[in-house]
Amino acid sequence: MSNVEKMINHALELKSLGQYDQALNMYTAAIKEEPSNSNLYRGIGKIAYLMGQSKLAVSAYLSALHIEIAKIEHFGLNAETQKMYDQLPEALTKDLPVKGAFIIYYDTNTLRHLAHAIADFDDNALNQEPELVAYKEIYTANLKGDQDLAEILAIYNRTESDYTEQESTFYIQIGKELALAWIKWDRLASLDVGHLYF
Repeated sequence: MSNVEKMINHALELKSLGQYDQALNMYTAAIKEEPSNSNLYRGIGKIAYLMGQSKLAVSAYLSALHIEIAKIEHFGLNAETQKMYDQLPEALTKDLPVKGAFIIYYDTNTLRHLAHAIADFDDNALNQEPELVAYKEIYTANLKGDQDLAEILAIYNRTESDYTEQESTFYIQIGKELALAWIKWDRLASLDVGHLYF
């Protein structure tokens, strides 16, 4: 096991104990060793969300997406990514800012987290759409991992398919719009996401 893998495991352990500051420090230390590891930024995003730090979470998720897209732009498509690209309808690929942006149609998990980092901290939206409060609570409890998903859903009288549908029809769509608007497309030659997004 690499040093970074050990750090990730330790960060996840600290997260499960609710020691978010220490978990964040662990991810930050891991980034010093592997600055272009997009998974580390996703980890930071989740911790930042749980700490109520919306801006930090958004920066982290945009950084993760930036790294994935920049790598494709730099190295080009390989056999696997070419197949993924070819499977997308032309209606989706023709309007992409760069070819590598196709990956956002596959990395829907990061889009979902990005949307939660914005929508769940928007008091106006939560007041106008009360059902969003339930989905925020379900998402937060699921992210903490301290309850079984079925238990959380039962508390809010939702089914797993309700949750999945809300994630795909609402949060992932918002995340996609935010990513397309906020990724620094003109700076993809740089992997220095620390300066670009934080």
